[in-house]
Amino acid sequence: MRCDDGEEIELQVIRDVLDTVEERLLEWERHGWRLTIPRSLIYATVLYSVIVSARAARIFPARLDRADILDAIFDGIEPSDTGTAGRPVEDLIRRHTVHVN
Repeated sequence: MRCDDGEEIELQVIRDVLDTVEERLLEWERHGWRLTIPRSLIYATVLYSVIVSARAARIFPARLDRADILDAIFDGIEPSDTGTAGRPVEDLIRRHTVHVN
């Protein structure tokens, strides 16, 4: 089945987000931190944030690559649609990890 360009873009966004989350999780684990919740919940929470952000852009169609939060996920730049800090993945991981040493 061939994807159209929009589908390919959205699949790439999902892959990039998941790869970024995985890299950050591995970095925390290398420093002795362990998750207190399932890894899949971290992925789901971040992906849901991307979906909400894409919808908030109010551009039709609401594609994932239009989500303001992507800058914060990839670069730590504060998204324009929220008043939160610019490190959503790290903040989420920090809330759900314990140091094992």
